[in-house]
Amino acid sequence: MERSVLHALDIAAEPATVFQAITTYDGEAGFWTSNNDLEPTVGSTARFGFPGAHVDAKMRIDALDPDKQVRWTNLGDFPYWTGTAITWELATGPEGAGTRLLFRHAGWPDDYPEQEFASVNFVWGQVLARLKGYCETGRPQPFFG
Repeated sequence: MERSVLHALDIAAEPATVFQAITTYDGEAGFWTSNNDLEPTVGSTARFGFPGAHVDAKMRIDALDPDKQVRWTNLGDFPYWTGTAITWELATGPEGAGTRLLFRHAGWPDDYPEQEFASVNFVWGQVLARLKGYCETGRPQPFFG
């Protein structure tokens, strides 16, 4: 049975702002990592580098539905990440303003060590908190500078 990382959060910024943060170089540099190559084109490969990592994360961009959804498939390099899928679902916030984000990183194999899976989940939570802060304030705060 596969496991998934799942996070939901409300962001006091419109879906267009959140979508742009997720799909552009400047946006990703504002909350995740400034070491990225990202072009908002379905079928392209995005690259994300991290300090101390021996490899970069490479993601194929599978879907770009403006202000609604972004979906990536991991192309490998990180152990156990091959074939996992990351989905960012955006909807209008519960009060009719802002954005409700549902983040899912799915497809983790059963043999992925539990402590490593928990660590990935924790880091994603921190990255998403920075996405929220970046979208709400416009001030960059990358998790990996």
